Amino acid sequence: MSQLDSMSQELPATGMEKFLEDNFRKLVWLFVVVVVAIVAYGIIHHQQTAAANEAAEEFTSAKTVEDCDLVISRHSGTNAAANALLTKADMLWKQNKKSSAVEALKEFTTKHAKHPLFVHTLLGLGTKLDAMGERKEAQAVFERITREFPTSEAAPLAQVRLGDLLWAEGKQDEAKKAYEDLAVKFPDMPEYQSLGQNRLNWIAASLPTKEVDPPPAPKIEPKPGETPRIPGMPKINLTPGAGGLGATIAPPGAVPSAPAPTPSVTPTPAAAPAPATPAPSSPSTPASQPEPKKP
Repeated sequence: MSQLDSMSQELPATGMEKFLEDNFRKLVWLFVVVVVAIVAYGIIHHQQTAAANEAAEEFTSAKTVEDCDLVISRHSGTNAAANALLTKADMLWKQNKKSSAVEALKEFTTKHAKHPLFVHTLLGLGTKLDAMGERKEAQAVFERITREFPTSEAAPLAQVRLGDLLWAEGKQDEAKKAYEDLAVKFPDMPEYQSLGQNRLNWIAASLPTKEVDPPPAPKIEPKPGETPRIPGMPKINLTPGAGGLGATIAPPGAVPSAPAPTPSVTPTPAAAPAPATPAPSSPSTPASQPEPKKP
């Protein structure tokens, strides 16, 4: 029994040694491949991290649309390029280049579907399209948000914007349906349900969806004998004053004062001219003063 036990113990050891001897080269190559893969992964990860840091630094320093274009072209596919697209769209919109801004947002939605701000960018795209009058495209964007991202924060707001768009087009029945769906799709958001109910009340009250111009101001006809006034021009008063003819100018909006009454003057007969007094013979001789009359 002892001999059999020793043989059984030697068999596994002999088999393992044979296996190692037969596959030693393969095991060595497998070990080398694993080490090389680990090193390569570390190098690639380091390079990606360095590239991401470089792209982030360039994006942070971007101040113009051209700077954003450089980040987009140099670091395509990175979060920095995606953020540069959003910044570019915002800059173009502020510069009143609305079509270019919308194109930048569309490029973002086609290239960066996994970006954290993807849904919010869709909402911004739909809002800008609506502001430009592209209501069909805007409606498609809002419907996409409510259909593909029903649990996102942007979904209830997109539902409200969809109803507003339909109401502005005069499609009241479809707008009502959109507002009523707020309670069905988002039962845990009472603030949006209240918002939709308020709009339903406005539709029931037949409130206008556009601002109405006020009626024109009534035309003031000039009085008989009065010169018609031109808005913004000073009023010229040509009524003769107390001392004769004298025009006066009053600033616009000032209340003209009533002309002073002209006092009536009674003509009196002219006095007889006094007798001429002879001139003194010399300037040094004073003229004789008349004696006062005695009482």
